[in-house]
Amino acid sequence: MKIESDPDYPEQLASGSTVLQDGNAIYEERSASNIENFVGTTRVPVGLAGPVVIHGDQAKGTFYIPMATTEGTLVASTSRGMKVMNECGGVRVKVVRNGGIQRAPVFEFDTIDDALEFTQSINDDWSWLVPIMESTTSHGKVIDIHAWQLGRIVCVRMTMDPGDASGQNMVSISGQRGTEAILKRYPSIVHSRMGGGISGEKVPSSIGTLLGRGKTVTASITIDGDVMRRITRADIAEIPRHQQNVSNFAMLASSQASHNSLANTLVAMYIACGQDVAAAVESRWAYNHLEHDAEKGTLRWDLHIPTITAGTVGGGTGLPTQRECLELIDCYGAGKVDKFVELCAVAALANEISFWGALCASEWIDAHASLKSR
Repeated sequence: MKIESDPDYPEQLASGSTVLQDGNAIYEERSASNIENFVGTTRVPVGLAGPVVIHGDQAKGTFYIPMATTEGTLVASTSRGMKVMNECGGVRVKVVRNGGIQRAPVFEFDTIDDALEFTQSINDDWSWLVPIMESTTSHGKVIDIHAWQLGRIVCVRMTMDPGDASGQNMVSISGQRGTEAILKRYPSIVHSRMGGGISGEKVPSSIGTLLGRGKTVTASITIDGDVMRRITRADIAEIPRHQQNVSNFAMLASSQASHNSLANTLVAMYIACGQDVAAAVESRWAYNHLEHDAEKGTLRWDLHIPTITAGTVGGGTGLPTQRECLELIDCYGAGKVDKFVELCAVAALANEISFWGALCASEWIDAHASLKSR
């Protein structure tokens, strides 16, 4: 659709000389499948957090991690947490589950008996759907299909492993094909709609946390109290006390998470590396597990993130600067998604360490204020 001829088209863009439009040539053609009515690009400052020493299954060695943000102190805070990690021997990280990506069509029946019969039939045997759904993709594999009944309505949660892609579009197409096959097989269905409420798509969900969505990853480190005090000026014994307060009041507020800053770090990495930023919402239910050893003066800190939806192929990963950021951490292309997810978890834990340290040292507000006063 050509919009430049519209009389209400912004006058600022008519000259083609705005900063927004500068350098359009390298993005316009490559972003054709990512954006409509293209007029330019927004530059978000990118900083490198690090270095950080990582002992992961896929991420091994020393890394500098790109983060795109306009939030002052975020990169500095993450780097400070990484300094704690390095002086404690580095951080261990592991993808512990592939939860896949879901679509959840809903089916309506005339009677609860028909709905129950359908639910039991799908749950007893969904193997016939596998070749139908997998015929739409050379990468996706069906992991699980399960039906839940609510009165005369049944929601079917279809789960596929999208490989190295983030996979939302891939699974949508496969899910649509599966839905068409279900409608042919079960004539008792009165109505059907794609997009039921239990897919976990871009919302925090208990079902995604328990059954999996995207990747589940855990980062773990044992922090020496002297290192924590020297770098963050926080007493390591105060960290679990504060975590208990956060957890208790989080339950009171029904926020159902025990982290302070996960969204900051993930969103910054997602913007830099061409991810679907809205998918970061799915990861907001993450959990810190802290174990203080008073005798040794150490703190065992595990950050568990049940759902990280990310990809290293497709989507926005091939756009110019996004691809470059992925290449900086050797995470562009096939076979790299687990490595990228591990780096996301490490950066998130690093910022948690620094942020909680600032809170317990009563320096959090002063750090922001001093930066903004420059």
